[in-house]
Amino acid sequence: MSQVTVVRIEALKNSIVLTLSGSFEGSAELSVYSPAVGEKLLLGKYSVPVDGDKIYVDRFATGRDGAFLRYETPFGGVVYASYVEPEFDYGYPEGLSKKGLQISDPVDAEILGVKHTAINVAITDVMKKTPTEFTEPFELDGYTYYIDMNEIRDFDQRFSEFTKRGILVNLILLCGKHWRQFVSEEMKPILLHPDYNDEGTLSAFNVVTDEGVRWYQAFVTYLARRYGDPASTVGRIYGMIISNEVQSQWIWGNAGEKTCAEFAKHYTAAMRIAWVAASSVSSAIRIYASLDHFWGGPMDPSQPMRFYGALELLTKIRKLAKAEGDFYYNIAHHPYPQDLSMPDFWNDTTATDEDDSLRITFKNLEVLARFLYKEENLFEGRRRRVILSEQGFNSKWTPESEILQATAYGRAYRKIMEIPEIDSFILHAHRDNKEEFGLNLGVWRRKQDSNEIDGPKPIYFLMKAIDTVDDTGHFVWQRF
Repeated sequence: MSQVTVVRIEALKNSIVLTLSGSFEGSAELSVYSPAVGEKLLLGKYSVPVDGDKIYVDRFATGRDGAFLRYETPFGGVVYASYVEPEFDYGYPEGLSKKGLQISDPVDAEILGVKHTAINVAITDVMKKTPTEFTEPFELDGYTYYIDMNEIRDFDQRFSEFTKRGILVNLILLCGKHWRQFVSEEMKPILLHPDYNDEGTLSAFNVVTDEGVRWYQAFVTYLARRYGDPASTVGRIYGMIISNEVQSQWIWGNAGEKTCAEFAKHYTAAMRIAWVAASSVSSAIRIYASLDHFWGGPMDPSQPMRFYGALELLTKIRKLAKAEGDFYYNIAHHPYPQDLSMPDFWNDTTATDEDDSLRITFKNLEVLARFLYKEENLFEGRRRRVILSEQGFNSKWTPESEILQATAYGRAYRKIMEIPEIDSFILHAHRDNKEEFGLNLGVWRRKQDSNEIDGPKPIYFLMKAIDTVDDTGHFVWQRF
């Protein structure tokens, strides 16, 4: 059996198909496990016939959706699916403007010509252990989960408004002890990562225990089904970003102290589970790894168990994914300027043209592009896609600083137009926020002593004018 290996696993509507590197006559022992990274839970063991170079298994033989599960045979090779047959097969929208915004006012966003946005959704807000008057049951793989419908109806209203206005929605999937709601004591051990240290603003997802995996799978599956159906009347989604700025995991996706390799294993599992859940519903929903602007090195080199460089983390994710069964994950990058208080990214000294530059900001986005163009980073010959899901430029209540903010936006927009793999540039933020670490990143100015809006800044008018649509309906870049 060592002469052939499993080279590909596909999850079709009713079956799992394992493809071997060559033909084999006879039968083989097949063991099916939970994808939980912290416990090797056997869900089923079978003696299966080998049909030439194919092994066929009932997708729901274990009572669980086999698309998510781990398959081990005496042949070795990959153990997870690289293809999942979608319920709805339609493409990601093409030919749109790349203009995006973290939106406060949908009407104003439409006036600005915005086509992309990103919305936070926390598992700890949506998933409930016990039913109440505000929950609805959700059945999956023989288990019942409870969904907080107050949260969901709020999302319905927002997502449907964006969809009506032609704005593509990306979800930022989060987990934390407190986001919009405090997580209950009974849900903490299920949803929070078992090694979560509450110094972290957010927790990593619990993909360590099988119970945690089931709840996370239910969360992503529910969202994909509700907002991935092309007939949905409550809005559509086209992307799911898994956690936030994860190479600085101690703050934004805390899994306790982990080596980069250990964290990569947990984060790859979280992305893979989300990819399967989304792909089972829609071929158009993309999964993204979330990265801040630290690339060749970590934010804090003195704490290597808490912070990593994105280059190291992505390299480990790629090797792990290819060894176990590659899948189509993409990149959600945040190329904030080196100094968040200063918008003149073209003066960033730590964003260089070297492949291991400390940072990737708008100054050197081509470093990220070159990384994605390398053959080993392709998925089945395709380049992975990029969205710039959060970044902004500061101003300081002076005409000069606001003109500099607008200049930075214009120069950054010109830069992204040179990289075709970048699908969107989602500016943060719509309005200045008094609580945002002293920064004023909005296109609308606030008053100095409050969050009351004072008026639009120059960046507002540049954003509105920066692109148009020609007579054929295609996006045209306006060169200023």
